[in-house]
Amino acid sequence: MPASKIRRSSRSGLRSLLGLSIVALTLVEAIPSSHGRSRSSRKHPEPPSAAAQEASAPTADARVNAAFLYVKGVGILRLQDGLVSPVLQTQAPLRDMQLDAEGAVWASLRDVGVIRHVGGKILSLNQESFAKLAIRSPSDVWAINDSHGSVVHYDGNRWKTVRTRNSLAGAFEDNRLLDVVTDGRAVWVSSWNGLWRVTGGRWTRVEPPAMATTSNGPEADAAPTPAFPLSLLVSRPGLIACYLSGCFVSTEAGWQPSHWPADKAHLQSAGSANLVAGTGADGKTIVISRLDGSSEPSKSEALPANGINDIAIDATGRVWVATVAALILLDASGRTLQQWKPAAVDGQPGEIERVVIAGAGPKQLPAR
Repeated sequence: MPASKIRRSSRSGLRSLLGLSIVALTLVEAIPSSHGRSRSSRKHPEPPSAAAQEASAPTADARVNAAFLYVKGVGILRLQDGLVSPVLQTQAPLRDMQLDAEGAVWASLRDVGVIRHVGGKILSLNQESFAKLAIRSPSDVWAINDSHGSVVHYDGNRWKTVRTRNSLAGAFEDNRLLDVVTDGRAVWVSSWNGLWRVTGGRWTRVEPPAMATTSNGPEADAAPTPAFPLSLLVSRPGLIACYLSGCFVSTEAGWQPSHWPADKAHLQSAGSANLVAGTGADGKTIVISRLDGSSEPSKSEALPANGINDIAIDATGRVWVATVAALILLDASGRTLQQWKPAAVDGQPGEIERVVIAGAGPKQLPAR
């Protein structure tokens, strides 16, 4: 789409902008699995030029309070001060989306690659997409390349493989990389062969919590099942690693059990002041708790949606829930504060697959 048309669409409001994007782009038939190739013969639209984006997207700033959404079939949107603006129009399936310390949006999109949105411009950083991104700075980015089974690092100029899955030896010969996060001081990588901590280029295997190891059977001599974290999160107290037997916090004093009700909910997001949130065992509610057990877990009412896709916590403790039908804002007690449905803008369905929050998030959502 020419830059002049994008500018006219931006001035006429989100209604025409989303309408143009949906008409102009070919719908994606299905999202490939994580085991699919990073590149395919089917072509998706390339990211709009920097000049075209500059007129329609505000400058990224780490101090800005905003929400960034990936809406299936539409692309990446920015919500701020009750307004919606486009970041990237695309139907390419999203693999991961993060914010860096400067407030810039990083997105990994299948058949597009890795892009960074900053200063109203889209920068293409890699043609291959990655399953997970962990950002310490714009020149210190880590990722999981699941198509090659490797951990890669970006130094601001190029991407380089630093470890392969086979080099992280352990009980499983067919080791699989699961997650990568950073707490600013270290990078943490989880795999079937355990948890690894990376500092100063040195990789160290981290022993799992004692309670995370289970037995293969009731027999007394049954071999223990190797324990590995299924997912990783970063919170103010430290790294949160969730194993089959529960979630644990890594501190300077070692592993500490969390007060997250692992048997009743799936932990998905961590915020400040020990606040964490996840989907309830019923798949319809949000459980909100504090890792230190300073208060009883709270639970939202059943959400009016067919599925919960993503959860984020802002700097004030509000919980943002991306669902098939709407973006739902909850307070720390689970009470619904506000909802926003992309379909209410132009009548088109818009499944929100991902939400990331900058700072305290927008003060108000767009009008329904």
